[in-house]
Amino acid sequence: MSRLLQAMRWEVLIQFRQNIFYAALFVALLWSAVLYQLPDTAIVPLLVSVLFLDLSIFGFFFMAALFYLEKGDRVLEGLVVTPLRVVEYLTAKIGVLTALSVVVGAVVTLVAYGLGIHWGWYALAVVGMSAPISLLGFVLAARYNGINEFLVPGVFFLVVMQLPLLGYLGIWDNPLLYLVPSQPGMILLEAAFASVPLWEIGYAVVYLALLIFLGWRWAEQTFVRVIARQVGNN
Repeated sequence: MSRLLQAMRWEVLIQFRQNIFYAALFVALLWSAVLYQLPDTAIVPLLVSVLFLDLSIFGFFFMAALFYLEKGDRVLEGLVVTPLRVVEYLTAKIGVLTALSVVVGAVVTLVAYGLGIHWGWYALAVVGMSAPISLLGFVLAARYNGINEFLVPGVFFLVVMQLPLLGYLGIWDNPLLYLVPSQPGMILLEAAFASVPLWEIGYAVVYLALLIFLGWRWAEQTFVRVIARQVGNN
């Protein structure tokens, strides 16, 4: 545990030095300023859309950026021979990025809407979207040589992950949306602002737990099979 805490402290310092905290602050200020100007009748659907589209998924690109920075600085080669385990390395990164997502989204919500939401469902929704998509960002980044190669498949996956927004806005309401990995997050975001059937919440919680478990295993295997192999070839 002490090793994990030390890794998380170091991760906070790394992300601060890489200006990720400043980027998160900019996002919070930008969306707060935009949404604050809207009338009360329009704020909920637009706020939910912003939280879903942007605030809970920015870890996807930040995770890839951090990976390529560490790869360029040969940090990953050093990690292979340190006592830090893969799960601890990933937990530190995902933990800090997810915490940033929760805080940024909370700031925007407080400014634009106030305290009157179910904060438990909100936090679970953002964590449930941020953690799996950040893990996906790591897995995809490890398969490409640089951010330019990463962008095309990255954008494709993000487009797929944003499909549940069409159902929320009433544009395309199809049962197939329940198969999209980001659908549970959308349901929990809805639950933070309005009443949602209990069976949908149950589905969302179980699906999110499965996604996080599978995402973590996939990311661990990616680190061992792809990164360690690349280090061994150098």
